[in-house]
Amino acid sequence: MTRAHLAGSDHPGGPHTFAGGDLDRSASLRSDPKRISELLEAGSSRFLPFRGLDPLVETEARPGLGWIPRIELENLVDVDSAALFLGLEPDGARFAIPVPETVRDDDLGPAAASFRGVREVAPLLTVPDASVLALGRSLTAWHAMHRYCSKCGAPAATDEAGHARRCTNGACDTVQFPRTDPVVIMLIHREGLCLRGRAIRARRYPPGLHSCLAGYVEPGESIEEAVRRETWEEAGLRVGRVRYHSSQPWPFPSTLMIGCFAEALPGEPRIDSSELESVRWFTMMELREAVERWDEAGALRVPPPLTIAHQLARAWLAEHSG
Repeated sequence: MTRAHLAGSDHPGGPHTFAGGDLDRSASLRSDPKRISELLEAGSSRFLPFRGLDPLVETEARPGLGWIPRIELENLVDVDSAALFLGLEPDGARFAIPVPETVRDDDLGPAAASFRGVREVAPLLTVPDASVLALGRSLTAWHAMHRYCSKCGAPAATDEAGHARRCTNGACDTVQFPRTDPVVIMLIHREGLCLRGRAIRARRYPPGLHSCLAGYVEPGESIEEAVRRETWEEAGLRVGRVRYHSSQPWPFPSTLMIGCFAEALPGEPRIDSSELESVRWFTMMELREAVERWDEAGALRVPPPLTIAHQLARAWLAEHSG
Protein backbone atom coordinates (compact mmCIF):
# COMPACT_ATOMS: atom_id res chain seq x y z
CA MET A 1 0.00 0.00 0.00
CA THR A 2 1.51 3.30 -1.06
CA ARG A 3 0.98 6.68 0.51
CA ALA A 4 -0.64 7.85 -2.72
CA HIS A 5 -3.50 5.33 -2.54
CA LEU A 6 -6.82 7.11 -2.09
CA ALA A 7 -8.69 6.27 1.09
CA GLY A 8 -12.07 6.25 -0.60
CA SER A 9 -11.19 4.25 -3.70
CA ASP A 10 -12.29 0.67 -4.29
CA HIS A 11 -9.31 -1.55 -3.58
CA PRO A 12 -10.02 -5.21 -2.76
CA GLY A 13 -8.10 -6.20 0.34
CA GLY A 14 -7.06 -2.63 1.09
CA PRO A 15 -7.83 -0.70 4.27
CA HIS A 16 -11.16 0.94 4.94
CA THR A 17 -11.36 4.72 4.86
CA PHE A 18 -9.77 6.14 8.05
CA ALA A 19 -7.70 2.96 8.56
CA GLY A 20 -4.27 2.00 7.24
CA GLY A 21 -2.27 5.03 8.36
CA ASP A 22 1.48 4.98 8.91
CA LEU A 23 1.86 7.88 11.36
CA ASP A 24 4.27 7.17 14.22
CA ARG A 25 2.01 8.02 17.17
CA SER A 26 5.01 8.06 19.56
CA ALA A 27 2.83 7.41 22.60
CA SER A 28 5.84 7.45 24.91
CA LEU A 29 6.31 11.18 24.24
CA ARG A 30 2.87 12.11 25.56
CA SER A 31 4.06 11.91 29.18
CA ASP A 32 7.22 13.94 28.46
CA PRO A 33 6.19 17.62 28.79
CA LYS A 34 9.68 18.89 28.01
CA ARG A 35 9.88 17.00 24.73
CA ILE A 36 6.33 17.99 23.73
CA SER A 37 7.17 21.63 24.48
CA GLU A 38 10.22 21.36 22.22
CA LEU A 39 8.10 19.88 19.45
CA LEU A 40 5.50 22.62 19.82
CA GLU A 41 8.22 25.21 19.25
CA ALA A 42 10.06 23.36 16.49
CA GLY A 43 10.05 25.03 13.10
CA SER A 44 9.43 21.69 11.40
CA SER A 45 6.23 20.94 13.35
CA ARG A 46 2.91 21.36 11.58
CA PHE A 47 -0.62 21.92 12.88
CA LEU A 48 -3.98 20.85 11.44
CA PRO A 49 -6.67 23.38 12.42
CA PHE A 50 -10.23 22.24 13.14
CA ARG A 51 -13.03 24.81 13.07
CA GLY A 52 -15.69 23.02 15.01
CA LEU A 53 -15.03 19.51 13.74
CA ASP A 54 -14.17 20.52 10.17
CA PRO A 55 -10.47 20.32 9.19
CA LEU A 56 -8.56 22.80 7.07
CA VAL A 57 -8.05 21.24 3.65
CA GLU A 58 -5.97 22.35 0.70
CA THR A 59 -8.22 22.14 -2.35
CA GLU A 60 -5.83 23.04 -5.13
CA ALA A 61 -5.08 20.08 -7.46
CA ARG A 62 -5.78 16.99 -5.30
CA PRO A 63 -7.15 17.72 -1.80
CA GLY A 64 -4.75 17.31 1.11
CA LEU A 65 -4.71 18.20 4.79
CA GLY A 66 -4.04 21.87 5.47
CA TRP A 67 -0.95 21.62 7.67
CA ILE A 68 0.32 25.04 8.76
CA PRO A 69 3.25 26.28 10.90
CA ARG A 70 2.77 27.55 14.45
CA ILE A 71 3.34 31.18 13.51
CA GLU A 72 0.02 31.29 11.62
CA LEU A 73 -1.89 30.32 14.77
CA GLU A 74 -0.32 32.41 17.52
CA ASN A 75 -2.69 35.36 17.13
CA LEU A 76 -5.76 33.12 17.16
CA VAL A 77 -5.28 30.54 19.90
CA ASP A 78 -3.04 29.57 22.83
CA VAL A 79 -1.06 26.98 20.93
CA ASP A 80 0.70 25.48 23.96
CA SER A 81 -2.53 24.63 25.78
CA ALA A 82 -4.76 23.83 22.80
CA ALA A 83 -2.57 21.68 20.54
CA LEU A 84 -3.20 17.91 20.51
CA PHE A 85 -0.18 15.76 19.69
CA LEU A 86 -0.88 13.29 16.91
CA GLY A 87 2.57 11.85 16.27
CA LEU A 88 5.74 12.13 14.24
CA GLU A 89 6.34 12.19 10.51
CA PRO A 90 9.87 11.95 9.05
CA ASP A 91 9.88 15.73 8.51
CA GLY A 92 8.47 16.77 11.89
CA ALA A 93 5.75 16.51 14.54
CA ARG A 94 2.05 16.72 13.78
CA PHE A 95 -0.62 18.34 15.96
CA ALA A 96 -4.35 18.92 15.68
CA ILE A 97 -5.61 22.22 17.04
CA PRO A 98 -9.13 23.61 17.48
CA VAL A 99 -9.59 27.21 16.35
CA PRO A 100 -12.44 29.64 17.07
CA GLU A 101 -15.63 29.39 15.01
CA THR A 102 -15.01 32.98 13.91
CA VAL A 103 -11.91 31.98 11.90
CA ARG A 104 -12.61 32.38 8.19
CA ASP A 105 -11.42 30.10 5.41
CA ASP A 106 -8.91 32.66 4.17
CA ASP A 107 -7.45 33.41 7.63
CA LEU A 108 -5.16 30.37 7.55
CA GLY A 109 -3.04 28.48 5.05
CA PRO A 110 -2.80 29.07 1.31
CA ALA A 111 -5.53 30.82 -0.66
CA ALA A 112 -6.85 27.48 -1.90
CA ALA A 113 -7.44 26.14 1.64
CA SER A 114 -10.86 25.91 3.29
CA PHE A 115 -12.57 24.16 6.17
CA ARG A 116 -14.44 21.13 4.83
CA GLY A 117 -16.65 18.42 6.30
CA VAL A 118 -14.85 15.13 7.00
CA ARG A 119 -17.40 12.94 5.18
CA GLU A 120 -17.02 15.11 2.10
CA VAL A 121 -13.25 15.22 1.94
CA ALA A 122 -12.14 11.85 3.39
CA PRO A 123 -12.71 9.82 0.17
CA LEU A 124 -10.49 12.28 -1.72
CA LEU A 125 -7.52 11.96 0.63
CA THR A 126 -4.65 9.49 0.64
CA VAL A 127 -4.83 6.60 3.10
CA PRO A 128 -2.33 8.20 5.54
CA ASP A 129 -4.09 11.58 5.42
CA ALA A 130 -7.53 10.07 6.06
CA SER A 131 -6.15 8.09 9.00
CA VAL A 132 -4.58 11.18 10.57
CA LEU A 133 -7.80 13.08 9.97
CA ALA A 134 -9.76 10.44 11.90
CA LEU A 135 -7.38 10.69 14.85
CA GLY A 136 -7.45 14.49 14.87
CA ARG A 137 -11.22 14.76 14.59
CA SER A 138 -11.87 12.15 17.29
CA LEU A 139 -9.50 13.84 19.74
CA THR A 140 -10.93 17.28 18.99
CA ALA A 141 -14.49 16.05 19.50
CA TRP A 142 -13.61 14.28 22.75
CA HIS A 143 -12.01 17.37 24.29
CA ALA A 144 -14.99 19.51 23.28
CA MET A 145 -17.37 17.14 25.10
CA HIS A 146 -15.28 16.49 28.25
CA ARG A 147 -14.42 19.88 29.64
CA TYR A 148 -15.41 18.86 33.16
CA CYS A 149 -14.36 16.08 35.52
CA SER A 150 -16.69 13.09 35.34
CA LYS A 151 -16.22 12.45 39.07
CA CYS A 152 -16.53 15.81 40.85
CA GLY A 153 -17.63 18.22 38.10
CA ALA A 154 -14.67 20.60 38.38
CA PRO A 155 -13.05 21.90 35.17
CA ALA A 156 -10.66 19.44 33.54
CA ALA A 157 -7.46 20.48 31.78
CA THR A 158 -5.69 18.92 28.82
CA ASP A 159 -3.04 16.39 29.86
CA GLU A 160 -0.77 13.81 28.22
CA ALA A 161 -0.23 16.08 25.19
CA GLY A 162 -3.94 15.94 24.38
CA HIS A 163 -4.55 12.25 25.09
CA ALA A 164 -6.08 12.77 28.53
CA ARG A 165 -7.83 15.36 30.69
CA ARG A 166 -6.99 15.86 34.37
CA CYS A 167 -9.31 17.30 37.01
CA THR A 168 -8.11 20.71 38.24
CA ASN A 169 -9.47 19.97 41.72
CA GLY A 170 -6.33 18.78 43.52
CA ALA A 171 -8.38 16.76 46.00
CA CYS A 172 -9.86 14.79 43.11
CA ASP A 173 -7.15 14.68 40.41
CA THR A 174 -9.17 12.25 38.29
CA VAL A 175 -7.74 11.53 34.85
CA GLN A 176 -10.01 10.77 31.90
CA PHE A 177 -8.84 9.18 28.66
CA PRO A 178 -10.45 9.30 25.21
CA ARG A 179 -12.79 6.42 24.61
CA THR A 180 -13.69 4.53 21.48
CA ASP A 181 -17.13 2.92 21.42
CA PRO A 182 -17.34 -0.56 19.80
CA VAL A 183 -20.16 -1.03 17.32
CA VAL A 184 -21.03 -4.28 15.54
CA ILE A 185 -22.18 -3.93 11.95
CA MET A 186 -23.25 -7.14 10.27
CA LEU A 187 -24.26 -8.41 6.89
CA ILE A 188 -26.94 -11.00 7.63
CA HIS A 189 -27.18 -13.70 4.96
CA ARG A 190 -28.95 -16.99 4.23
CA GLU A 191 -29.06 -19.21 1.16
CA GLY A 192 -27.67 -16.65 -1.26
CA LEU A 193 -29.72 -13.75 0.09
CA CYS A 194 -28.61 -10.92 2.36
CA LEU A 195 -30.67 -8.77 4.69
CA ARG A 196 -30.62 -4.97 4.49
CA GLY A 197 -32.53 -2.53 6.65
CA ARG A 198 -33.55 1.11 6.41
CA ALA A 199 -33.22 2.88 9.75
CA ILE A 200 -35.77 5.37 11.09
CA ARG A 201 -33.09 8.07 11.11
CA ALA A 202 -32.46 7.34 7.42
CA ARG A 203 -35.48 9.49 6.51
CA ARG A 204 -32.98 12.30 6.04
CA TYR A 205 -30.91 10.13 3.69
CA PRO A 206 -31.58 9.52 -0.02
CA PRO A 207 -34.60 7.38 -0.94
CA GLY A 208 -33.79 3.74 -1.55
CA LEU A 209 -30.81 3.60 0.82
CA HIS A 210 -30.54 0.30 2.74
CA SER A 211 -27.65 -0.65 4.99
CA CYS A 212 -26.40 -3.37 7.30
CA LEU A 213 -27.88 -3.80 10.75
CA ALA A 214 -25.67 -2.33 13.47
CA GLY A 215 -25.57 -1.51 17.16
CA TYR A 216 -23.34 -0.75 20.11
CA VAL A 217 -21.67 -3.55 22.03
CA GLU A 218 -23.04 -3.49 25.58
CA PRO A 219 -21.01 -3.98 28.78
CA GLY A 220 -20.17 -7.62 29.48
CA GLU A 221 -20.99 -8.65 25.91
CA SER A 222 -18.84 -10.32 23.26
CA ILE A 223 -18.87 -9.31 19.60
CA GLU A 224 -20.78 -12.47 18.67
CA GLU A 225 -23.34 -11.88 21.40
CA ALA A 226 -23.85 -8.30 20.28
CA VAL A 227 -24.41 -9.42 16.68
CA ARG A 228 -27.01 -11.96 17.77
CA ARG A 229 -28.79 -9.60 20.15
CA GLU A 230 -28.96 -6.67 17.72
CA THR A 231 -30.19 -8.88 14.87
CA TRP A 232 -32.93 -10.32 17.07
CA GLU A 233 -33.95 -6.92 18.50
CA GLU A 234 -34.02 -5.08 15.18
CA ALA A 235 -35.13 -7.74 12.71
CA GLY A 236 -36.56 -10.62 14.76
CA LEU A 237 -34.12 -13.16 13.32
CA ARG A 238 -31.95 -15.65 15.17
CA VAL A 239 -28.35 -15.91 14.03
CA GLY A 240 -26.09 -18.95 13.97
CA ARG A 241 -22.51 -18.63 12.78
CA VAL A 242 -20.89 -15.22 13.17
CA ARG A 243 -17.69 -14.50 11.27
CA TYR A 244 -15.50 -11.43 11.74
CA HIS A 245 -14.51 -9.65 8.53
CA SER A 246 -12.74 -6.36 9.31
CA SER A 247 -13.00 -3.14 11.32
CA GLN A 248 -13.10 0.58 10.60
CA PRO A 249 -12.35 3.55 12.85
CA TRP A 250 -15.28 5.91 12.44
CA PRO A 251 -14.64 9.43 13.80
CA PHE A 252 -18.28 10.54 14.27
CA PRO A 253 -17.31 11.15 16.98
CA SER A 254 -15.24 8.07 17.86
CA THR A 255 -16.43 4.53 17.27
CA LEU A 256 -14.86 1.31 16.06
CA MET A 257 -17.09 -0.38 13.49
CA ILE A 258 -16.63 -4.17 13.81
CA GLY A 259 -17.73 -5.74 10.55
CA CYS A 260 -19.11 -9.28 10.58
CA PHE A 261 -20.93 -11.78 8.41
CA ALA A 262 -23.75 -13.55 10.25
CA GLU A 263 -25.79 -16.52 9.03
CA ALA A 264 -29.51 -16.22 9.75
CA LEU A 265 -31.38 -19.26 11.03
CA PRO A 266 -34.82 -20.19 9.57
CA GLY A 267 -37.54 -17.62 10.09
CA GLU A 268 -38.89 -14.44 8.57
CA PRO A 269 -37.81 -10.97 9.65
CA ARG A 270 -40.03 -8.71 11.72
CA ILE A 271 -38.88 -5.17 12.35
CA ASP A 272 -38.57 -3.12 15.48
CA SER A 273 -40.47 -0.05 14.28
CA SER A 274 -38.62 2.15 16.74
CA GLU A 275 -35.37 1.27 14.96
CA LEU A 276 -36.21 0.43 11.35
CA GLU A 277 -38.58 1.68 8.71
CA SER A 278 -38.20 -1.51 6.71
CA VAL A 279 -36.09 -4.60 6.27
CA ARG A 280 -35.84 -6.85 3.23
CA TRP A 281 -33.88 -9.66 1.68
CA PHE A 282 -31.70 -8.74 -1.31
CA THR A 283 -30.84 -11.23 -4.03
CA MET A 284 -27.25 -11.27 -5.21
CA MET A 285 -28.27 -9.44 -8.39
CA GLU A 286 -30.15 -6.76 -6.43
CA LEU A 287 -27.24 -6.24 -4.07
CA ARG A 288 -24.76 -5.97 -6.93
CA GLU A 289 -26.93 -3.35 -8.58
CA ALA A 290 -27.31 -1.45 -5.29
CA VAL A 291 -23.52 -1.40 -4.87
CA GLU A 292 -22.93 -0.22 -8.41
CA ARG A 293 -25.63 2.47 -8.22
CA TRP A 294 -24.83 3.72 -4.69
CA ASP A 295 -24.75 7.36 -5.83
CA GLU A 296 -27.72 7.37 -8.24
CA ALA A 297 -30.82 9.31 -7.26
CA GLY A 298 -33.90 7.14 -6.96
CA ALA A 299 -32.01 3.85 -7.11
CA LEU A 300 -32.11 1.01 -4.61
CA ARG A 301 -28.72 1.62 -3.08
CA VAL A 302 -26.20 0.95 -0.30
CA PRO A 303 -24.17 3.57 1.61
CA PRO A 304 -21.13 5.15 -0.10
CA PRO A 305 -17.73 3.44 -0.50
CA LEU A 306 -16.15 5.19 2.48
CA THR A 307 -18.40 3.11 4.80
CA ILE A 308 -17.75 -0.42 6.00
CA ALA A 309 -21.39 -1.19 5.15
CA HIS A 310 -20.56 -0.69 1.48
CA GLN A 311 -17.36 -2.71 1.69
CA LEU A 312 -19.05 -5.61 3.48
CA ALA A 313 -21.52 -5.80 0.61
CA ARG A 314 -18.68 -5.85 -1.91
CA ALA A 315 -16.83 -8.53 0.06
CA TRP A 316 -19.92 -10.73 0.33
CA LEU A 317 -20.57 -10.44 -3.41
CA ALA A 318 -16.94 -11.34 -4.14
CA GLU A 319 -17.17 -14.42 -1.92
CA HIS A 320 -20.40 -15.62 -3.52
CA SER A 321 -19.73 -14.78 -7.17
CA GLY A 322 -17.69 -17.92 -7.80
